[in-house]
Amino acid sequence: MVTSHSERSLELKVGAFVLAGLGILAALVVQFGRLGEGFKTYYGLTVRFSDASGLLKGSDVLLAGAKIGHVSGGPRLVQAGQGVEVPLRIYDYVKIPAESKFTVVSSGLLGDRFVAVAMPPGQPSSYIAKDSMIEGTRETGLDDLTREGGLLVNDLRATVQNVNTTITRLNDQALSPENMENLKASVEHLSEATAALAESSKKMDGVLDKSDATMASAKKAADDVQLAIADARKTIQAATDVIREAADGKGLLATLLTNQELAKDLRALVSNLRTHGVLFYRDSAAKAEAKAAAERPRNTPRRSGGR
Repeated sequence: MVTSHSERSLELKVGAFVLAGLGILAALVVQFGRLGEGFKTYYGLTVRFSDASGLLKGSDVLLAGAKIGHVSGGPRLVQAGQGVEVPLRIYDYVKIPAESKFTVVSSGLLGDRFVAVAMPPGQPSSYIAKDSMIEGTRETGLDDLTREGGLLVNDLRATVQNVNTTITRLNDQALSPENMENLKASVEHLSEATAALAESSKKMDGVLDKSDATMASAKKAADDVQLAIADARKTIQAATDVIREAADGKGLLATLLTNQELAKDLRALVSNLRTHGVLFYRDSAAKAEAKAAAERPRNTPRRSGGR
């Protein structure tokens, strides 16, 4: 009897422990699983995306990182226009400010897609009404990058092909052996022309130096000519003054021209200086003149009376 009572007590304890574990497990399933959402109330929203690839039914809707609902159905094509419509179920107690942005994003490059809601800055003045239609956007993901990378690779291939074609033409035409020989000859001619130009420059420097010297000499000669001209002008001016004074009866020249006695004395003075000099000067010209005057009547022939 004692053994049977102990076994029954042990079975009751084990049963109670298992039942408590099942209860805790059920509570965890309800709390963290989809089953718990069945007891919450929601209101619906519809978001129109141009591309909702990767967004599945049941995907989360997050507001500032907190879950506020989920995608209630897969994307549906828009009847008029382009894009898809995605239905959302938002917790009834969550109010989303107007002008909030709905974006399809992913948790990392390879993560699952979800809908992120970004609130506008500032204090909200109004909120999105239930069952509203909202325009959404899409964040670039790995598949978008892969698609754009494929397009970029195609463009790169076409560019490389064009470059190869251009290089081939350049090698065949512009860089052909004939053109390279012509280019080499042109460079040699250019080098010769440069050397000749340098030699001509040296000669030109010598010519310029001589020209500078010649110009300097010519300038000096011109200066001398100018001085001579100036002296000649002074002399002519002095002669002109003397002639003008003589014409007016003034000065020594006018006196010599008009006073015969003074001119005669001047000729006698010059003759005495030439004959005797300054130290032995004596008036021999007067004696000669007197002698000549005394002999002049005797030497004069007489005229015949009949003629």
